[in-house]
Amino acid sequence: MFPQWSILAQDQISLLLELTVDQVQMQFEDILGFKKHQTCLKEAAILDYFVAGFWWAKEMNFNCQQISFIMALLQLLLDNLKDKQMPFSENIKAFTQNLLTTRKSSADTNVKPLFDRDQIKSITDYFKSGLFQHYRLYQFLFTHPRNEMLQGMERNIEVVNAGVFAAPLEEGIPSEVYLRYIAPAPETPPPQELEECLEKHEEEPGESEQREGHTILEDFSVEDVREVLGEMTKEMLTKLQAEFTEKLRIQEESYTSRLDSLKSEVSK
Repeated sequence: MFPQWSILAQDQISLLLELTVDQVQMQFEDILGFKKHQTCLKEAAILDYFVAGFWWAKEMNFNCQQISFIMALLQLLLDNLKDKQMPFSENIKAFTQNLLTTRKSSADTNVKPLFDRDQIKSITDYFKSGLFQHYRLYQFLFTHPRNEMLQGMERNIEVVNAGVFAAPLEEGIPSEVYLRYIAPAPETPPPQELEECLEKHEEEPGESEQREGHTILEDFSVEDVREVLGEMTKEMLTKLQAEFTEKLRIQEESYTSRLDSLKSEVSK
């Protein structure tokens, strides 16, 4: 006498009542044949539509016949919207007519109403908030195709060379911290270049030399030259650090005097 959901029999519905909501969703995925619901918005919306309706009917403590009617009503309204593109007023009229059939009773066949008045009110409130309140969204879902877009992003990571990296601003960190921990080490020429340099800069023979062709740097090894260059570099860095510190001190005094003058003007 009352419409029932043709997709599931009542004994199958009774088995679903023993499952969790995640297990119910997995069963509905197989029942409805939705294999792309994780990427397809239409399948995800319909799956959520039926799972939410079934779980609401379960929490209302409806029996299997009542749940089957709720699922059939969900299916009918969705088909009217998706296939027939039924307007809102006609679809809500179909909802009302099917819901009123559940209040009919027959003395000849001992058929009682399927729902009482309170249950009818709860069903009306659920369909109002679940389907009819979002009717235009469902219309848009079924009437406007969704373009499939493959989105990606390519990123290139460039490693910064410390030798050409810009030095920090003067007000960023103290100069001694920069020179000690951040500044790149001074480059020293390879031993081969040092030997070639020594060969090019030969000194002319002097009066005290025993033979010609002797140079000033002839008696020095490569390690000696490296040591001298290292000491010279250290002295140059020390002078630069002192000059940098003095500049910072002068700037600090200048900023302090400006702040003091601003404070005095504000106080006036």
